[in-house]
Formats: sequence, C-alpha cells, structure tokens
Amino acid sequence: MKWHVFNPENDLALACFSPHFIPPRSARQMAADLAVLPAWWARPGDAVCVPRPDEARLWTGSLGGLLPPLLWTDGMVGSGVTEVVPWGWSPLLAGRLREMGVRPDLLPGDETLCRYRDWSHRRHAVDLLAWLRGGGSRSGCGWGGRLCGVSCYCTDEAAIARRLAEWPDAILKAPWSGSGKGLRQGRGGYAPPLAGWCRRVLRGQGGVVVEPIYNKVYDFAMEFEADGCGTVVYKGLSRFSTTPRGTYGGNRVASEDAHLCWLSSFVPRALWQALRDDLAEYLSRWLGSGYRGPLGVDMMLCRMEGCGDLCVHPCVEINLRRTMGRVAADLARLLAPGVEARFRIDYCAAEGGLWAVHCRGMQEAPPQVSGGKLSAGCLPLTPVGPETHYRAVLESVE
Repeated sequence: MKWHVFNPENDLALACFSPHFIPPRSARQMAADLAVLPAWWARPGDAVCVPRPDEARLWTGSLGGLLPPLLWTDGMVGSGVTEVVPWGWSPLLAGRLREMGVRPDLLPGDETLCRYRDWSHRRHAVDLLAWLRGGGSRSGCGWGGRLCGVSCYCTDEAAIARRLAEWPDAILKAPWSGSGKGLRQGRGGYAPPLAGWCRRVLRGQGGVVVEPIYNKVYDFAMEFEADGCGTVVYKGLSRFSTTPRGTYGGNRVASEDAHLCWLSSFVPRALWQALRDDLAEYLSRWLGSGYRGPLGVDMMLCRMEGCGDLCVHPCVEINLRRTMGRVAADLARLLAPGVEARFRIDYCAAEGGLWAVHCRGMQEAPPQVSGGKLSAGCLPLTPVGPETHYRAVLESVE
C-alpha cells in the first residue's frame, strides 16, 4: 500500500533546508484544504494522509464512485505501508513523518535529502538549457534555429551587474524558491532595491540565476517519471498558464493527442520528438538510480525578433517533484471523449468567500458525470466548506 501526502510547501522547505522550518500560513492552509488531492492519482487500496479523515470519507461518498476505494488517515496506518509518496521530499516532511511514527526505511536519509536539494538547484536548468541548444543534442543540431533561451548562473555581484547591463529586461531567480517567490525583475540595472535582494540571496544560497525576459506566448511542459533504476520515461505534455508574478494559473486538461495537435500547430512534431528524446536521455544520465518519482521540465513558446515562427525555450525550470501539470495529465482520464477542461486552484482570503463561490457554481454549472466521465460543468476535486480558503476544481471548457 502506498501512503500519499500532499505537501505543497516542498520548494520553500528545500530553500530553508531544516526540519524545523515553519512554512508561511498560506502554504499551511493550502496543504490542509487540498490534502485530499492525491486521491486523484492514488490506486485502489492506497492511503491518503488528511487532517480530517471523517470529512474526506463523507466527501468521497458524494462523488458517485469517481474515486477508487481508499484509506483516509491523519496518522501512520501501520505495517501495510510499503512506500510513502509525497508531493516532494524535504527535511521538513521527513522529520514530520518520523515524528508520526513512519518507519525509517520508508524515509530518505540525510544524504539522499541533500542530493534531492542539489538536484533542485536552478543551476541545473541553466546547464540543461545550454546542452539542449548546443551541438551535443539532437535538438540543438537539427533544430537550433527554432530554439531560444539563454541563462547564466552568477556567484558574485559583478557577474550579475554584467548580465543586467547586457540584458536590460531580465529576470533574476534565487537557486531555491517556489510559487513565484524568489523571482525579481531586473529593469533599471544593478541598483537598489534589487542589489540588496541579490546580496541577501548570494549570502544565503550562493548564487543568482539571470536570464533575459522573452516575449512569451504560451507556457507548456514535458512530464517524466524516473524509475529509480537509471531510466527516465516521458509521460506527456502539459499546457499551463502563469500570472505576471510567475505564480501558477491553471492547466489545460486534454488527451495527449489533443496536446500534440495544439503544439504541432506552432512547431514541427519532429522538434517535439527530438526534445522528448533528448530530455529522457539527459535526465536518465543525470539522475541515474538516485531518484524515483515524477518530475517535469517547464518550457515556453516565444516570439523572437526576426523569426516569423514561434520558437521553443526548452528549459525554463526543472521540477524534481510532482507538478500540477502531472496532476492535469492524471485528470485527463476523467474526461469524456472529445471534452477538454481546465484544472485550477482557487483561493479566497475572506472567510466564507470561497464557500459562496462554490455554492453558486454548483447551482450554475453542476458537474455532469456519466460512466465515470465528466462531460460538462465544474467538478470539485477537494472538499469545500465555510472555512475553506483553497479548492481544486476541474471545469469543462468549449
């Protein structure tokens, strides 16, 4: 039996690499409100860790059999657990599970956690981008004219200042951060308050990633799975949106064929195949047998000056964890043939505000489910009550 845990604070916990890290209140609220989310990728007989098991069981019964039989628990479920499957691993989660009585053999050790943190460092995305665009990859050799993107990892202020002089419109990234945090725009050169932020990141994390801002048209990603034995396999395309601040905006949920049809309207399918194969090869070699689980590589379609076609930025981020794009891929099985949907996370700060939105939505566009498939309407993926501030929904689109 697998035991699933939703810990969306994972990226922040890697940045503050301590079992005693206290996530922001918003992250703790999200973890509690969306704790049942792993039920949508769990297998029959698996367990899901939630703060209120009785509420989860009651909610599951209202879904008309859309979810498989699961065990809901707010603590360790005993010797039947063979694997713990979190959103991502960090010392914070490992320490929390250890206190809950999880067996040590089910938890990564300190050395493994340090390796996971190193692999999550943004300098690896810089290296992967350079390789994909270079002569050593199929993508770079055959499709260099349709690829874009450059990124630089700077370890001192002088290097940052040089890059900002070269790229007047730039984005700066801390090596570890999450949910749009740890990002700054570099307009105006190396001057306060940006310079102060860079100094703090250099002191705390050792470097800053600097890259030009591109004329982005679309966000998308490729999702992969590492088997822990040295092989990484492609699992599908993901189409998503982000806010101007870089936070997650939602995913388009559709079949893989529909995603490929969309992408092929902008770039040759052979380019997608080359990138897919290059990434599987690179990630397999890079991770070896040291990581088992999902991961994703974020990309962009950009409009470049002097190029009439859209270009692919093939590596914006590497996410060594489950991603919302992977969740969207898992949710595609819920859709009736030919139906597409939007997966999103809604938030409302006001007490009772999300509950009001939820009740109104269930009246105006209730989910239409037949044979375990959504054909129209809005399907809540997590329980919503008067005290809820976050919810996950799957809403059909035209």
